[in-house]
Amino acid sequence: MPVSPLWGAPFAYITNQLDETVSVINTQTGVVESTIPVAGKPAGVAVSPDGGKAYISTPEANGFAVIDTQQRKVIAKVEINSGSLGIAVSPDGNRIYVADWFNNTVTAVDAASLTIAGTIAAGQSPSGLMVSPNNRWLYVANRIDNSVSKIDTKALRVVKTAPAGEHPFGLTLDTRGDRLYVANVKSDDVTVIETAAMKVLATVKVNMLPYATALALNDSRLFVTNQDDGSVSVIDTETLKEIGLIPVGEKPEGIVTHPDDRNVYVANWFDGNVSVIDARNLKVAGTIKTGEGSRGFGQFFGK
Repeated sequence: MPVSPLWGAPFAYITNQLDETVSVINTQTGVVESTIPVAGKPAGVAVSPDGGKAYISTPEANGFAVIDTQQRKVIAKVEINSGSLGIAVSPDGNRIYVADWFNNTVTAVDAASLTIAGTIAAGQSPSGLMVSPNNRWLYVANRIDNSVSKIDTKALRVVKTAPAGEHPFGLTLDTRGDRLYVANVKSDDVTVIETAAMKVLATVKVNMLPYATALALNDSRLFVTNQDDGSVSVIDTETLKEIGLIPVGEKPEGIVTHPDDRNVYVANWFDGNVSVIDARNLKVAGTIKTGEGSRGFGQFFGK
């Protein structure tokens, strides 16, 4: 019988794009407990705050799939557009946001009814998404525009846009929602943005093709996946300097910190596995086999 997401260790939901599956990792045992078929080349992932649902973007199925994490199966499919990639859920669990890579829009979906609440014009090729802790703001990386937009979630419109590096992709907000960290794939750096005024505070150089970011240890360290380097850069968020470089698997992409705020999980595309980094000693503590094309783009942890 499947373990309830409300009991025991948190689970990680890793999209395996080439396998068209999602691996469910029990982080207490380090074992993949279930492998869930998800058609449509699953890429992005967002988990509801209560851990009961995992929302999986499916670019080739024109939308996203809803996984019931207790039953560990797809219970619904929502069709939006052909370019669905980045996906996020609001901290209150009421809204799901999906970035449409081809149509330059972000779609807001009511989580209870799975009906479309609105469509927002974004920049070119919107990708990574993050919602503020108070549910008020949605941030979107516009890859081709080299910018990040701040969206009013009540009015469903862009209120401000800040410049980023070349080809921004993955985003991370700090715990308070004050700072946004943006991985820029083409310029090999991270843009640090103060969210209230959408002002660029700094640009931090990392390694080759940074894809996504994650914070750990009370927001004191930022971890950045470098796709073409097989590594994760570590940035001290006070000094905004790189303090470490950790070898992981080949083509690391999605990265999220465990709710314990210490263990950082990295999905490695070419190796089809997940590296677990100890944020304190900056070493890989373990590796978990998942599936082909492990991407894990988004917030893949549940309760």
